[in-house]
Amino acid sequence: MSWIENALASNGPIYLRIVNSIERTMNTGELVPGHRLPSQRALAKQLGIDLTTVTRAFDEARRRGLIEARGPQGSFIAPPKAAFGQPVDLSMNVPPVPDAAALNDVLRRGAAAVLARSNALNLMTYHLSGGSPTDRHAATSWLQPMLGNVNETRLVVAEGAQFALTSILISQTHEGDAILCDQLVYPGLLQVARSLGRRLVPVSGDKQGMCPDALARAAKGSGARVVYFNPTCNNPTALTVPPQRRADLARVLQRCQLLAIEDDPYWHHDTSKPTPIAALAPDCVYYVSTLSKAISPGLRTAFVQCPSASHAEAIAAALRSICLMGHPLVMALVSQLLLDGSARALLKQVLAEASERTALAEHLLAPSLKARATGLHAWCRVPEPWTDATFVRAAQLQGLAISPSSAFRPDDAPQQSGFRLSLGLATSRRQLESALRRINQLIISPEGPVIQR
Repeated sequence: MSWIENALASNGPIYLRIVNSIERTMNTGELVPGHRLPSQRALAKQLGIDLTTVTRAFDEARRRGLIEARGPQGSFIAPPKAAFGQPVDLSMNVPPVPDAAALNDVLRRGAAAVLARSNALNLMTYHLSGGSPTDRHAATSWLQPMLGNVNETRLVVAEGAQFALTSILISQTHEGDAILCDQLVYPGLLQVARSLGRRLVPVSGDKQGMCPDALARAAKGSGARVVYFNPTCNNPTALTVPPQRRADLARVLQRCQLLAIEDDPYWHHDTSKPTPIAALAPDCVYYVSTLSKAISPGLRTAFVQCPSASHAEAIAAALRSICLMGHPLVMALVSQLLLDGSARALLKQVLAEASERTALAEHLLAPSLKARATGLHAWCRVPEPWTDATFVRAAQLQGLAISPSSAFRPDDAPQQSGFRLSLGLATSRRQLESALRRINQLIISPEGPVIQR
């Protein structure tokens, strides 16, 4: 089926459907640079739509660099504009931006609705930390697909997952306490633990994630009360812990009377929609979900389902000590987008684009390099004779920023060789494709590893 026949098959504004169909078909190789497109009038007639809609679509496609106009000759698929040396940031794990025009419309409508139903002065004053009743009610709609029924008395709304993690550690641990974790972890946990003077104790794992027996032994040996999990599309390894292992870990939590932080920002990106550990041991787990990795860092809001109402009160008190409150205007906008369904529509766009980018990584990265690609990132091996340091340096010389394993390693964890490629920040799939091809080219470079000086 051609891009023209596919042009109206999806949802959204018609002009954007046309643009997206062109881009999709370019990414599959069916439309190649130099291919001549139908005239705008002919395309409008073929699709049965207004000429002005096609004109708007072609204008947007030109703005994105997908097509170029050649005067009387017509419009043609443009050659790639990502030059070989163009800097690309593959180090920051953010979701790809939803369609800019659609995002702008959603935010405009959401802000207008918030101001229409709210007192502006109330949005500019102090609020209780932990979220308003409206915020918590909206949060339940976000968490319900993961957790089922959500108890609002055990729910806290925070200004991002980093504040949520910090407040949990402040409320449940003391300086010098051990926190159990994987051998590679989210850098935000490393930063919080070091700032608060907590010790991260890495627990051994296997290809299915943290080993339950090792967790039990580490809890007994370290005296730790808290363990950190990131079990879905793990950052950085992209591993999703399978159901049986989750059940086994939940039993260890209950048997050893451990509290767990289940940091689950990528749950929506896993098509299997795995049951969270929090659903298996709800009285033992803080479940943390955020919009920052699911939709946009600009909607900086996290939802925490706590083991009990008293645990929720303790987090709220800790939040007051570090940030007093979330921004009322942002929280009100988030609640509006959740309640009117706009957040789900944006999420659907992000997931579709992230899936395409993950497929690119799976297809383009050499088997000797790629270990796993899911969610927003790919975890890669460093083949000999390269080291993390030499590969990162070589990538920098090619204008590529990547994250080595050392960025994710607790102090006492064994050395590992690998790096994370974040797939969301590249401005387009074409730029991402160029960057991934350059990563592969390093492996076969005749110059070999860059010597550190």
